[in-house]
Amino acid sequence: MASVWGELKRRNVVRVAIAYAFVAWILIEVTATTFPILKLPDWSVTFVTALLLIGFPVALIFAWAFEITPEGIKREKDVDRSQSITHITGRKIDYIIIAALVLALGFFVFDKFVLDPSRDADLVQATTEAVTEQATASGKSEIPDKSIAVLPFANRSSEQENAQFFADGIHDDLLTLLANLGSLKVISRTSVMEYRDTTKNLKTIGEELGVATILEGGVQRAGNQVRINVQLIDAGADVHIWAKTYDRTLSAETIFAIQSEIAASIAEQLEAALSPEDQEILNKRPTRNLEAYNAYLMAGQFFERSGYSDLWQAESYFLKAIELDFDYAAAHTGLVRTYNQLADTGAITLAELKEKARPIAERAIALDDQSGEAWAALASFRFFTDGEGAEETFRKALALSPKNSTVLASYAEYLRKEGRYEEAIPYIEQGLAIDPLATDHLFELGRANMYTARFDEALAAFAKIRVLSPTNPQGYYGATGVYFTLGDYANGLVLQEQAVRLD
Repeated sequence: MASVWGELKRRNVVRVAIAYAFVAWILIEVTATTFPILKLPDWSVTFVTALLLIGFPVALIFAWAFEITPEGIKREKDVDRSQSITHITGRKIDYIIIAALVLALGFFVFDKFVLDPSRDADLVQATTEAVTEQATASGKSEIPDKSIAVLPFANRSSEQENAQFFADGIHDDLLTLLANLGSLKVISRTSVMEYRDTTKNLKTIGEELGVATILEGGVQRAGNQVRINVQLIDAGADVHIWAKTYDRTLSAETIFAIQSEIAASIAEQLEAALSPEDQEILNKRPTRNLEAYNAYLMAGQFFERSGYSDLWQAESYFLKAIELDFDYAAAHTGLVRTYNQLADTGAITLAELKEKARPIAERAIALDDQSGEAWAALASFRFFTDGEGAEETFRKALALSPKNSTVLASYAEYLRKEGRYEEAIPYIEQGLAIDPLATDHLFELGRANMYTARFDEALAAFAKIRVLSPTNPQGYYGATGVYFTLGDYANGLVLQEQAVRLD
């Protein structure tokens, strides 16, 4: 064995192997980096790599069988050992190895600090163009006449933070009320909140959200008085359709009455017929206790923030609302959703979830068995715990609230966690139709498409996340998984590095 190893070294086979490995690595890195920039086809990098791999054993065989002499290349067995110059050839190969190391280091520096930023910019530009083209194409489809986006209400009260919670809470309640009216397409909270304090004109907002009309409004609260002003605008023509100001003495009854009147007026202006079920929804009064309603609004805003401390704050305010009005069904539902979220993030154990949420969830259904969100919260609870009855409960929620983004997202998440990706995709897409800027929905869509081998659709979803939210690592991590699955490690590594920087 020792003699074989010694012969390998004498014939410079070991040196050739090392030199070949370094040079091949440099060539592979250069082609993987420059070929995409030169717009060469993806298979060209694979072709170069395959040639270099095939050439490795050929080079070793050549080094073993042949020798370089002053007279040229000869078969090793024909060379007189006393005339051999393999030691001189070996030194030359050593120089090649050193040069290869220097080139490798130089290329690494060049790639990291020169090509990498440029390549990242090119990639972001390419995905931006792709998503813009896709959005333009989808925007050409007809926008439904009976469609609306309710922009965040301005807080016009002198008191700031608490009053902002009040304005945001009324805005959210109005959104929920409108979404439950069967004949309207209503854009969900996540997407419309992107336009708080926006400088975009209403026509652009309407095109981006795919709606014909936009509602703007403001809330002013002073002592026991409240003023709510709203205006409905034709987004395409940027003209007012209807406007009204409500000055009322503050009470829970007053707030719900104003919300119902606004919803009914919008339906009338958009010529959306209201069914008897819709009328029943408009006439519903969730609570008659103003303090309970204030606590519920505060809880809802903390829940939307979704941090650990926020969720615990949400719990305390939901509990306060229930203490003030034990028949407040929406507060019970909100509390169940909070416990589900705490369990999903590991803040409480499943045993704690069962103890805390089960009686609240059952009470929410007992108080309002026509609430799709209450059934969805119960379904998520059942899925998180023993899973029994979760499917049927989700189906009940969807039957009651087929256009509620919370219900759609909860059921899609359930299907995805069950590995039923094909079934999940239509529900995610329905959710995106009413919440088009929700990056969490886009991430779910991208993963579901990736798991079902719809790689182009997956990349499009992750690219849209990067355009909508460039600092969100989800869009980069998601696309990395697709590229690695496809064997496109050059693009995958670029996005992976971006994700690591952001996260």
